[in-house]
Amino acid sequence: MDLKQEEERLRILKSLIREEQESLDLKRIVWTELGVVGEFKIYKVYDYNHEELNELLYNVGLLPLVTFIKNNVLSEMELGALANIPSQRKRYLRFTPSNLFKKTENIPLFKFKVDEISLFDKVAMWKESNNRFVQLNNIWQSEKLRAVVSLELETSKRFTFEFGTFSLLESPLNYRTDNVLELFNEKTIFKCARINLDSLDEIRAKGFIKKQELNGIRRVVDVQKRYILMTIQKEKAMRDYFYSRIREWQGLS
Repeated sequence: MDLKQEEERLRILKSLIREEQESLDLKRIVWTELGVVGEFKIYKVYDYNHEELNELLYNVGLLPLVTFIKNNVLSEMELGALANIPSQRKRYLRFTPSNLFKKTENIPLFKFKVDEISLFDKVAMWKESNNRFVQLNNIWQSEKLRAVVSLELETSKRFTFEFGTFSLLESPLNYRTDNVLELFNEKTIFKCARINLDSLDEIRAKGFIKKQELNGIRRVVDVQKRYILMTIQKEKAMRDYFYSRIREWQGLS
């Protein structure tokens, strides 16, 4: 319950901070004293021709290393060929709130009108709330991992208590493409293999694929203006992680 409350506080504060920064016509603001940064970014959403993308990845030697195949896109005969191939499956929890939980969500989030305080104070409140949220969310994620492997959910797939119901869900089985490459022909591999699209930036940054090549197999379906609000520490950690991944790719070349 406390986690849900903090999440809603963060949503409200971020919305107010975004509106005020937008009114100042500033793309990026760094509140150095608070260690927080707010920035507007433009993101393009693409629709890919996955078969052509897979062929491109195949031609540069990366397809088996960076893609996977889900079992729900394969025929019964193809699945039979994978009987002895190791697979992976993600398990996760879905929470369905009860009416009692929905009623408790109506507890006031702020004791005063937060839209009347200064921008700096809103950011300070956001950081304080974000710190609490991170702590509570870490506990929640740990408890979810314990629940996912619990005997009760393993047998019933559902656990009901006064605030709602937890349901154990499973994603389709995934097979690493390098494990099944010799079992299927190229046509099947190009049709069924999928890459985590977030990793394309790393692949392009390393120089395996050029932007012009990607533009030939994708089209822009949406352009979104997003507002990113985070601690400077988290922004640095994300940047460091990205460049560490690039160095890992360089080790493969």
